Amino acid sequence: LQDDFMLLTNLHLNAGARYDQYGNFNPAFSPRAALIYNPWKTAAFKAIYGTAFRAPNFLELSDPRFQDIKPEEITSYELVYEQEIGRHLRSSISGYYNDMANLIVLQNGNFTNLNANTKGMELALEGNWDNGIRSRMSYSLQRTEDDSGQNLRDSPEHLVKLNVSVPVYKQKVFAGLEFQYTSSRRTYFTTSTGDTMPGMDAAGFGIVNFTIFSHDLIKNLEFSGSVYNLLDQRYGDPSSRFQQQAIIEQDGRSFRLKLTYRF
Repeated sequence: LQDDFMLLTNLHLNAGARYDQYGNFNPAFSPRAALIYNPWKTAAFKAIYGTAFRAPNFLELSDPRFQDIKPEEITSYELVYEQEIGRHLRSSISGYYNDMANLIVLQNGNFTNLNANTKGMELALEGNWDNGIRSRMSYSLQRTEDDSGQNLRDSPEHLVKLNVSVPVYKQKVFAGLEFQYTSSRRTYFTTSTGDTMPGMDAAGFGIVNFTIFSHDLIKNLEFSGSVYNLLDQRYGDPSSRFQQQAIIEQDGRSFRLKLTYRF
């Protein structure tokens, strides 16, 4: 269930709730709400609250010795301020807190639950110009810890994203350049005896992607060509706790062509 309520001409409440019933687990009631205030035409303040629920899947319940696994639950809080700057720019700043209960993880060969929380903030700036140029840059700072104060696996503290799209032929063919930076992340791996152990941190990395794509150059036909990891950066991502290595090396420079026809 979801609805939008106009409390004042410049104050809206968007609220809803979800009900889940899986197998023999207790029913889950997940309310969500967002209060949106526009003090003037070019600005918006948002206060957002939400909860969510995930029941264990078949694999996580496959060992009958560990049927006490609980569903995952998350409660999130976020404050957002959005501001238009002139005709072409829009900025935003947000702070958030996520309280995660009963996260399901593989530990020493068995699935178990743990609690964690995330504190973070994000800054973003978007630009849209009359000549068709589009750009966006964002920076995220976050820290995700379990109950013991340890950083969670594969949870970077810093994320940076930059992208720009430029028309190269009228408003039908565009070129896009994207940069993504991810800071270092903790890793874990599973030994041959089934024990879960911390591994060497996966180093931070930055990659560049390039894409050229068409929009209605020919009626009903779309084309795109992309080069991922343009500078052939060597980097690795943390493995899951199922693997016996802590870091899995990712692809170097790769290419992808896509042709779509709609009728």
